[in-house]
Formats: sequence, structure tokens, C-alpha cells
Amino acid sequence: MNAVRASGQRWTLADLIDFETVLIGVDNDALEHDRLIFNRDIRPVLPEGDERARRRAGLHAWLAHRRQTDAIDAGDAWTQGLRLARLALFIGMAAAGFALVTGLCAGTDANVHVILFFGVTLVFPWLVFALFVLVRMWGRGSSVRLETWMGRVMARVTRSQDAHRQQRFRLLRERLAESAVPRRALQAALARTLQIGAVGFNTGLVLAFVGSLLVFDVRFYWEATPQTNGVVASATRVVAAPWRGVWPEAVPTLAQIEASRAAYVDGSRRVLSTPQSTAAWWRFLLMSLLVWGVLPRLLLVAFYAWRERRALAALDFQSPGHRGLWRSLTRIERGAVAAPASDTALLLDVGGSGIDGAAIRGFLLRALRVNPGAQARIGVLDDEAEASADAALAAGPDHVVLAVEDWGLAPRQVGSLHARVRKAVGENTPMTWLVFAQDAQGPSAPDDAHLQRWTRFIDGLRDPATEIVAYDGRL
Repeated sequence: MNAVRASGQRWTLADLIDFETVLIGVDNDALEHDRLIFNRDIRPVLPEGDERARRRAGLHAWLAHRRQTDAIDAGDAWTQGLRLARLALFIGMAAAGFALVTGLCAGTDANVHVILFFGVTLVFPWLVFALFVLVRMWGRGSSVRLETWMGRVMARVTRSQDAHRQQRFRLLRERLAESAVPRRALQAALARTLQIGAVGFNTGLVLAFVGSLLVFDVRFYWEATPQTNGVVASATRVVAAPWRGVWPEAVPTLAQIEASRAAYVDGSRRVLSTPQSTAAWWRFLLMSLLVWGVLPRLLLVAFYAWRERRALAALDFQSPGHRGLWRSLTRIERGAVAAPASDTALLLDVGGSGIDGAAIRGFLLRALRVNPGAQARIGVLDDEAEASADAALAAGPDHVVLAVEDWGLAPRQVGSLHARVRKAVGENTPMTWLVFAQDAQGPSAPDDAHLQRWTRFIDGLRDPATEIVAYDGRL
């Protein structure tokens, strides 16, 4: 099945957009069918051990299944819109760079001020980039900016959609912009897009500069009120450091710098540059555009692509909606038989309710596919019981089930207990909080209001190896 093979693939922004789109419109009827597919075809081939990897792989495989059965085009719309935006930005910025250098260098009497040329073509763009980085570090309004930017990208390919689909796209933009990991991936994609535009700008600069050298007799000069020959020479040596040993002719000497300084004769400026100084300057400026313009922008494009992949690799799907979906897909239905091979679970009776492992063994086998083994009390005013629980945890159980009564949620105490158990068993050992109500006949299904509070609390822990399940004696 393609969905099974997809479980080992990386998540992309298009995948994430499609996933959130499906999640916005998912309904219980569809999940009933998807649960059967998931438990039959996907769950058996998921990687063992790391629960975060299992969840990423399982949800990716589920998305592949939904793509086979539904027409999901939000990711394609994003990809097409982003490609169009990047192409338009590259061409537009290349035209701007071409026009800038043409204005500086074109003409029958083209005299180019090298310091001004260097400033407007390289220094100013990098100052703009530094400002962009500072604004991002400041961070205010980043979600609003990202939502606006996503809207503009996707609007290019969704203008003809009906009002319902446009509403779903709006909700999608809000969800992605407000969540931390998708926001980082989107920020990297935005930064990469801007750097592609910068590559286009610098490409236009280089093409226009080379064209001007071939078509016009361009002369280069500089001028300053104080005697700054040494400063200009030092600055050129620093800028030319990357290629000084490879192409020394592209580094103006002190004599060439002095020869290209503009002189005022009878009140008018005259450029008395020599052929040698002209050749040195155009080589220097061309290499500057390539080494300090095109090359670092290409490296930034690659860097932001890596940042985007890294952000997507950090997806843990621990938001309440994601955890709820995972619970729905992995839930075992009534009437299911126990798995032939099950982990042995340590059953911890939280608060000393007196729950009997034998009484809930059938439920644990069917719902969690674990076989209750050792049992201990924890979170009680009994030092001997606490020591026994610590010893059982230190034995390295395959799975830990914490049975707790539905009314017993005390966030601070439960959070401390969860941290204690997690530290004892390690980050990859599955932990399940089993919520139940206690009556005269024994454990029963918990109250819905209590269960919702427990679910919100456990989801808020954002522990990928921890889940919550409601006891159901009919299972």
C-alpha cells in the first residue's frame, strides 16, 4: 500500500498544509473507516521504540491514504503559488538590479564612482538584510505577517474557489501561523523566497555590469575631501581577500587607486584614470558582485532550505488536535480480540484507589495491547508503598499504566508524579493514564466532564510517549 511506504518519508510544508486541511474538515464517519485502515495496514509496520517517530510516520501514512481517497489540493496550491511567487520575485529583482547598474554604467561618457557603486549594489542590500533579521528577532506581529504572506501566495491559485474552500484556506493559514513549529518552517520558506529574489537582484547586477563593459567605455574613479588613499587601499584589500591570491590583478594597487582619484582642473572634475587602473577596478567590482553578492545569497538560499527541513523534522504532533486524531486512529474498537503478543505493563494505582489489575486485564489487553504484570501503589502516604513503586519502575517495564480516578486531577501533584515516572523509565517508554470512575461494582467509565479536564491536562504535557484512555468495561 502506498500509504505504508509513505510512512518513512519526510514531512514537507505541502504535506503539513494538506494534513491540516484534512484535519480541519475531518468527521467521525471518515475516521471510523480510517481507523480500520490504520490498524490493519499502517500500525503493524510503524517503527518500534521512539513514539515521536511512530507518530510522525503513522500520521504521514494516514495522510497518504487520505490523498488516495480524497481530492486534497491545498498543498499543491501552496507549492504552485510559492513557485510563481519566487519566479516573479527573481525576474522582478533581476530587472531592478539590471536597471540600477545600467543607470550607473551606461552612456557614451560613463564615469563610475567606485565607492558609490559598491555602496548601492552591495552595502545597501546587506543593510536591508540586517534590518530584516533584526525585525525577525524582535518577533512582534510575526504570526500576522506570516498569515498575510501565506494568503498572498495561495490567493494566486485559489481565486476561482468557492466561498467554503476559501474559508477553509483562511482557517488553515491561521492554524499554521499560530503554531510554533509550522511557523518556524514558514519563516524559513519566506526567508528563502526573499533570498531567491536577492539572487535575482545580484544576477541582474552582474549581467548589466558585464554588458556595460562590453558596450561602453566605462571609466572608474573615486573622490574624497580628505586624503584617504590609504583608507581606500585598506578597504579594497579587505574586500578582495577571498580572491587576492587567485587573481591579484583584480585588486587595485595603491598607485592605481591614486591614479583613479578625480582631479579638479579649472573648477571642473576630471577623471584621469589610466587603462591599468580601469582594468583593476572593473575586475575588483565584478569579483565583489560575485563573491559578496551572488555567492552568499546562494548560500543563504541553501541555509534557509536546511532551516525549513530542520523545522519540519521537529514536528512532534503534540497539539490537542493532533493528539486527539492519533487517539482516534489508534483506538481499539469494542469486540476486538487481544493481540497475540503484548508488552507486560506495570500497573500503578495512583492515590491508592484499590483497583485490581485482574479486573481490568481484559480491557488492557484489548484497548492498550498490554498485559498487566506487576502492580504498585504510588502517590500515597505510605513510604513502603512508594519504595515498592520506585523499585518496580527501576526494573524497566515495557509499559506503564497509571490508573487514576476521574475526580482526582490535581495539576501540580499529577504533573510532579508524571515527571517522576518519566524520569525513572526514560523518554521512550510508553505511559498511559487510565481514567476511571469507582463504584460499588468496581471500575466503570469516567464522567465526561472529568475526562475532558484530564485530556486537556495530559495533552498539555506534550509528551509523545504519554497517552490517556478512558476505561470502558464493555470493551
